[in-house]
Amino acid sequence: MQDPDHIILRALLQAGDNFVSGSQLAERLGISRVGIWARLDKLKAEGFEFEAVRNKGYRLLQEPPQLHGKFLEAAVAEVYGSINLRFLDAIDSTNSEAERLLALGESTPLVIVSGQQTKGRGRMGRQWHSPPQGNLYASFAWRPGLPYPRMQNITVWLGVCVCQYLREQWQIPAGLKWPNDILIHGKKVAGMLTEARIDADQTRELVFGIGVNIAGKTKDWPQEVAAVASSLEAHLPGRADMHTLAAGIIGTVLNAYSVFRHGDISTELVKQWQECDLLYEKIITAEVNGKPITGQAVGLHPSGGLRLQLPTGNQVILHSGEVHIGTA
Repeated sequence: MQDPDHIILRALLQAGDNFVSGSQLAERLGISRVGIWARLDKLKAEGFEFEAVRNKGYRLLQEPPQLHGKFLEAAVAEVYGSINLRFLDAIDSTNSEAERLLALGESTPLVIVSGQQTKGRGRMGRQWHSPPQGNLYASFAWRPGLPYPRMQNITVWLGVCVCQYLREQWQIPAGLKWPNDILIHGKKVAGMLTEARIDADQTRELVFGIGVNIAGKTKDWPQEVAAVASSLEAHLPGRADMHTLAAGIIGTVLNAYSVFRHGDISTELVKQWQECDLLYEKIITAEVNGKPITGQAVGLHPSGGLRLQLPTGNQVILHSGEVHIGTA
């Protein structure tokens, strides 16, 4: 049975600027109109603002400044449909929680979202700064059952799809720095981390984590983070719609995985990468197995690897490593 708050919030979300009848909500939930008012009053204490007009009903005026689990579920249901989504106020790491739930046999696809991470992690074992409010910390878990070589370009594919969503739906000039960073005007707004459990012949479990700074304030960040990072809201004309943006990103990842799972995305990946590629024709240095390799980035290989043109004229395909613009 769906949570009554979820039903109320989804009805208000669907109504947009229109009113939702209190009588209809009461009838749908099998409670009194006073019961509806009491639930709305509780939601007001959680950061929502509503307008109530006699003989019209209620409409939503303002959502909380931080992600609200039930409202996020309602927003995701609008763009994608029902999904196994777990929302937590705080967790050590959404990727770690996804791995724990997979080990317990939780059904997939599974989405873990948290308002804060105490031990968020990025690539190369780095810590991911994960303060409360303003950000999306989400991990997606699947059991692909596909050969490992088939999964090599999954991170880049999901990143391209999120980047295109921001560009097309929000006119945000997002770009990708291979292999897992989304930047705007040279500053990072999102990072991705994919972790997999691989058997001898297949990818048994896959966890894709993404951290997106939607509306975090640079004044609240450590100095070293504020120097290199930005937010989506900084590139929007007004306040970021936290739940709509977060739900859109979640729906985009889920749809992108479905497309990946049921077909060959290699050609489309290379095509879409060209529109988001921040490294194209730049001289870069890649650290591979602790050794620097310098060359010119010349696009993406269908496998998801970065094509690097060396000064010798030879070309190599990078499938892992750290990339820096410029020479070592």
